[in-house]
Amino acid sequence: MILFLLLVYVFLGWRFGNWKEFYSYYPTLLFFIIGDLLSQFLLYDYSMWEFRTITPFGDSIHLNHTLISLSKMVIQYTVTITIFIGRLPSSKLGKLCWIILWTGIYGLTEGISHLLGMMTYHNGWHYGWDILFNLMMFTVLIVHHKNPILGWIISFPIILFLFIFFDVPYSALK
Repeated sequence: MILFLLLVYVFLGWRFGNWKEFYSYYPTLLFFIIGDLLSQFLLYDYSMWEFRTITPFGDSIHLNHTLISLSKMVIQYTVTITIFIGRLPSSKLGKLCWIILWTGIYGLTEGISHLLGMMTYHNGWHYGWDILFNLMMFTVLIVHHKNPILGWIISFPIILFLFIFFDVPYSALK
């Protein structure tokens, strides 16, 4: 099922992605990927969510959480940035609607993934946190695209808040 979802993203990227200006938002793609890699590394023993594969072929496709996460980073995040930043409206209202639309897109795919058992929540994380996180994430991606240093500065207190709020034990860090 995850492979199908990634193929849908490939199609959407081909159809709607603004690839002509890819290098102008490549730093924001790296920022997006680094954020996820950092959370995967720091929360290795205290995950907020975990990806699982469900296929009609049973366990013949051996995709674990790490392989699914890396696949999402390479395919889904690249396509997301080429469409989300590549087609970013210029007006404030347009940007707000764009953020809400993309929060809805990610919320829908994450909700379906959770309902199908492809994604499980842990350590106090739940679907509501997914929605709030996605609202924040898409907002910060715009900020980073416009001003990378400010995007990084805004991210640190958010990370600190999440670590404190979800009571991530020091022992969970590598």
